[in-house]
Amino acid sequence: MSLAAIGDVACIAVAAITVPDSHARRRIDDEDLDSLARSIEEVGLLQPIVVRPLGNGRYELLAGARRLRAVQALGRAGVPAVAVSHESAAVLSLVENTQRQGLDALELAEALQRLVEQGWGREALARLVGRSTSWVGDLLSLNRLPDWIKAEYAQVRRVVSRSLLVEVARVRDAEAQAALWREARGGALTVRQARRMRREALPALPRALSAVRRCARQLDRIDAAPDLAEADRSALLALRDRIDALLAAGNAGSSGQIGPPAAEA
Repeated sequence: MSLAAIGDVACIAVAAITVPDSHARRRIDDEDLDSLARSIEEVGLLQPIVVRPLGNGRYELLAGARRLRAVQALGRAGVPAVAVSHESAAVLSLVENTQRQGLDALELAEALQRLVEQGWGREALARLVGRSTSWVGDLLSLNRLPDWIKAEYAQVRRVVSRSLLVEVARVRDAEAQAALWREARGGALTVRQARRMRREALPALPRALSAVRRCARQLDRIDAAPDLAEADRSALLALRDRIDALLAAGNAGSSGQIGPPAAEA
């Protein structure tokens, strides 16, 4: 079937479309695919797929893998499509897939990483997909997961939520991470429980520093000096003394002296 333009939409031969291995929607639920195929058969394809020209009558799929597979399942020779330039390819693919169901956390993390490698920063990505920078950072952290966890996630992604997988990715110690993953894939672990287990798996100093940072954020919200009870004041002074002692010990261990080095004459 030849390319027959209909305004901005064209009917492209299904056989002329290449689906890249790196496409952001590889795993598609069979029931979801059957439901979409029935819908297309009844009312037609309401939203065209997105492709980019490769030359010689060939096209590469950018967005709409579910729709393309549903059309193929119906045995149709052509599919409505919109062709876009190479420059907008990755952006359109990512935006389309973040707004649709079925894309799992690892696939989305890989899609974000490809844009990062093309020079996109986290703030720009956040604006692009309409999310926060912390959300983007959490998703990108999933790319650090070891391959064996990624492979197992494909089998249990309906049990392990995106937020739960992020908690697993935040664990840097390989043994502790494996233990947390085994709990998560069992299906009985909540995000709150996973977060607590992750923090408990930290060595004492990193865990304490994490608590100090959380405390500092809370103190930043206090506009005026509070009227403290004597017991509270004593507790804060004792904490200050412990922090001073820890800093002094750290300086002594790293430079052989307490405090900053003296200026040269």
